[in-house]
Amino acid sequence: FLVMRLRLLTSPLPPLLAPRASPAALLDASAVASVHTSLGDLSSTLAFADQAGNLAGALFPLSLPPYLLFLYFLGYEGNRCPKTAQFGAQFLLLFVVSTVLTGIVTKGTYSSSLADVDWLHGGAEALLTTSNLFLGFGLAGALSSGKMEPAGAGMEGTRPQRFAALALAVTVFGSAFAGPQLGVEAHSPFLFGAGALPADLLAASPLPLHAEPANALSIPTWAIHFSSVFEYLFAMGMVWQMAALSGNERWKGLTWGMLPLHASGVAACTYHFFYNSPDLSFLVLLQAALTLAGNTTCAVAAARLASSNGWTPSMLNPFDQSSAAASPSAAASDPPAAAAIPGAAAAPNAAKLVVLTALASYGVKYGELLLGPVPYLGGVEGAVAGVLLCFGFPALTAARFRKLSAQEAKRAPREPR
Repeated sequence: FLVMRLRLLTSPLPPLLAPRASPAALLDASAVASVHTSLGDLSSTLAFADQAGNLAGALFPLSLPPYLLFLYFLGYEGNRCPKTAQFGAQFLLLFVVSTVLTGIVTKGTYSSSLADVDWLHGGAEALLTTSNLFLGFGLAGALSSGKMEPAGAGMEGTRPQRFAALALAVTVFGSAFAGPQLGVEAHSPFLFGAGALPADLLAASPLPLHAEPANALSIPTWAIHFSSVFEYLFAMGMVWQMAALSGNERWKGLTWGMLPLHASGVAACTYHFFYNSPDLSFLVLLQAALTLAGNTTCAVAAARLASSNGWTPSMLNPFDQSSAAASPSAAASDPPAAAAIPGAAAAPNAAKLVVLTALASYGVKYGELLLGPVPYLGGVEGAVAGVLLCFGFPALTAARFRKLSAQEAKRAPREPR
């Protein structure tokens, strides 16, 4: 397979839109060996994102404990985190479950990886983008109203959102097992490929377009990926703004803690840009490592936030009644009144996300057809290109927040908390 990739750099390009061999036919037999199909196989059950049997499959489960700690500290009552945002963070656990279930179906039915089975891939990722939507817009709701979550508020107000999100999860889980019985094939596109440009239109184009392999992501699956990335960036911005609403600068630390998870999402998109090339499988390991690092930094940042709002280690002791008495009350924990934060209105931000997602999805899906051998790079060239993409965009994000921090410090210097 590596020889084929290198030949692409020295041989004439293939005919326009000529059919290519299935990626499965290009893989060495060792790349698809050791497929575990038993539901009782612990390695398959615990390997998130369909990565049983390798280091990435070990790192994904290890990222779960720090994420649970993050949920615990984020939900501390003294933080007054909006309940819709909390639910969004919690809903991510169903995305984790979906990667396990769809990974089992993918291996057992198609002897493939989840990334190469578009309809299952897109369905699982739909739960991730739902999680990010609730997280980002839950925070935006508080910011646009200029009010923190009332002390002692429960999750009752999120009931409609919870029912809708759980219905989506049930649909994804059910379709994962029903799809193969209904004859859905490995490379059937997610949502029937809605929005794809007609093949006749592409064939008639005067542009030098080249065919994509069978495992290329469909427009709906690309849209799910890019919406997740943009929604998470939006959520990072809303978390940053929570510092102004609450008067607690520790919220900004949580934004920095989220940065490795943003990089993890970019790593996944980079892997798909290169058509899930086995030559660049290190990107899957990199994604898993960034997920573990990001969940850990988020847990640490959320713990610092909770500590600044009154949390103490004694609250971990269920038999210590003094910790319950020290829990923040509505009177004691109300922050100073704040005006609505500019730029947090739901409708304009939703419109921006839709436009950005559409531009990115169509731009990558069809734009890379103009790049000749670039999406097929392997070896050193592919590795260098993959690393630059994985860390380039997160570096720009970090530079943006660093600049914002400097501007805010210049306008209103504050003592460190």
